[in-house]
Order: sequence, then structure tokens, then C-alpha cells
Amino acid sequence: MSKAQQSDTDQKQFWQMVLDTFRSSGLSVRQFCKQEGLSEASFYAWRKKLSKSQKSGMDNEQTPPEPESFIQVPVVPSESSCLELVLASSHVLRIPSDIPRAFLTDVLSALRQAKLC
Repeated sequence: MSKAQQSDTDQKQFWQMVLDTFRSSGLSVRQFCKQEGLSEASFYAWRKKLSKSQKSGMDNEQTPPEPESFIQVPVVPSESSCLELVLASSHVLRIPSDIPRAFLTDVLSALRQAKLC
């Protein structure tokens, strides 16, 4: 897979997680995007793109959709809150809640590429 294809796959995974989080948030698109620091235009564009992909049952590369790799869990805020990921190897990865979104995306991509999640 080329870097461009990997990047597109990473983007699709990121926006699918964003849309799943939005659906359970109870917020309007405007409120959600503001809270998450996202562009409303990008939100709507990706929602449309992923909706078309799901309707056809195939993405642009003609590969079947991948099974869900993540389970949504409620986050309980605290002074030192962090995200804990339990990997397939049973190792626990603790990520501070205030890290930049781009860094978290890179970490998740690296874990997925290494087939650890």
C-alpha cells in the first residue's frame, strides 16, 4: 500500500471515529465541531464521503470494510485523565488527554500498522 493510500485509510479511520463519537454526543454538529476543534465543512464532507462508502459496501479501493477495532467507552474526566488502550498483547498504553489530535492519530496509525490493534 502506498503512503497516499495509507494516509487516506488513516483519514477514513479518524473520521469514522469522529462520526461515531458525534452520534453518541447528543450535540449539534456546530457544538460538536467547536468542542473538538474540527472544521464543520470537513465534518460534513467526510460524513458524506463515508456515507457513500458504507452504502456501496465497499470503499474506493474495492476492499471490504474492516471490522470495528475499538469499543466506545465513557471517559470520566479527572485532573490527571488519560486515555488507556489495552492492546491485543494485553499491554496497556496510557496517553495523556491533552496531547494534540494529530499525535494521537499518528500513534493509532502506528499501532494499526504494527497490527497491535
